[in-house]
Amino acid sequence: METNTTLTQLLEETKKIHDLLADRIPKHRPMVLEQQPTQEVPEHVDITWLTDYFGISKGTFYNEVDGKLLEAILNIGRRPYYLKSDVIELMTERKKKHLGFKKLNTERKKKENK
Repeated sequence: METNTTLTQLLEETKKIHDLLADRIPKHRPMVLEQQPTQEVPEHVDITWLTDYFGISKGTFYNEVDGKLLEAILNIGRRPYYLKSDVIELMTERKKKHLGFKKLNTERKKKENK
């Protein structure tokens, strides 16, 4: 019998809590669910993001891209960050011309020397 009385008391307490919450929370206000953060490209991107985006290794990045095609805008500690718009420009140029990074480097050097 103790179990039934305990359950009854528990049920009554739960009803009281429910009634109190119903009084405090207005019914006409819709509950706003938190929006999931979207997977947008960050304003500044790091090397791991770049290598995934370009589909190249870190070695290729350091040999052909870093300091030649892209310049680091920001350094936090020893980690360089690059501007997102520069990265996207480089990718569109690469796709337009259908060239690899090494050929893009030589092409830019030829333009600078002329």
